[in-house]
Amino acid sequence: MSSPSPSSFDPQHLAAQFSAARARIPAAELGVPASVTDAMAVQEIFSSTLPADPIGYKVARSPDGIAVVGRLWPLALGENAAIAEFPWRDGVKIEVEIAVTLVSALPPRAEGYSQDEILAAIGSVHLGIEVLDSRIAEGGKAPYLLFLADRLGNAGYALGPAVPKDMLALNGEKQLVVRLGDTTIYDAEASHPTGNVMDWLSGWASKSDRPAGSLSVGEIITTGSLCGAPVAQQPGLLTVELEGGFTMSIRLTA
Repeated sequence: MSSPSPSSFDPQHLAAQFSAARARIPAAELGVPASVTDAMAVQEIFSSTLPADPIGYKVARSPDGIAVVGRLWPLALGENAAIAEFPWRDGVKIEVEIAVTLVSALPPRAEGYSQDEILAAIGSVHLGIEVLDSRIAEGGKAPYLLFLADRLGNAGYALGPAVPKDMLALNGEKQLVVRLGDTTIYDAEASHPTGNVMDWLSGWASKSDRPAGSLSVGEIITTGSLCGAPVAQQPGLLTVELEGGFTMSIRLTA
């Protein structure tokens, strides 16, 4: 199957391919978005099929420094997140993150937002687990705009227990242990890729051309991995322990 040329990119077609995928699809068989706008159009088509609530996004930054997001789905909330189940297959990866919920909207504006303004809009801070399983065979090694269209590889998110707001300043001060069954897959300091948990959220908040309804009241935003992206080698109970007595679990099912 040949992929459409960038000039004829069809977001509806790519969204349908992702939606119908049961096995991962080689990037060569997919049309590659020509721009971030094209990639986000694919995400919007996917999002239009989901319930209006809850709404959650992961924030990130493209290789050329553009603030981007990926829709989180399925999204497990509250007490149910401790026992949430997500499908497992070979190659699934896990990220432990800090997430926030918004009690005040942060609509796009030309002058952006200071960190203090963003902090004031945050109602609660949580531990969370993201499940990564791209619909693309090459995953994160695929052309970036194609990976962005695929919601940055998201295959689910569990919002865990509330943690103190000062966790937003976390950068290696606390130990993080992730176990899959009896196997430890991460045991090191909790550290964000940029060294600043707020970095990608701040970038997205200050992006003046993001969608008008983004960062609305009640929205859940997860801020980036604290443990890289270790592979879950088998299904089973995945348990996270963050120093300070914060724990949560999900189950990966084959």
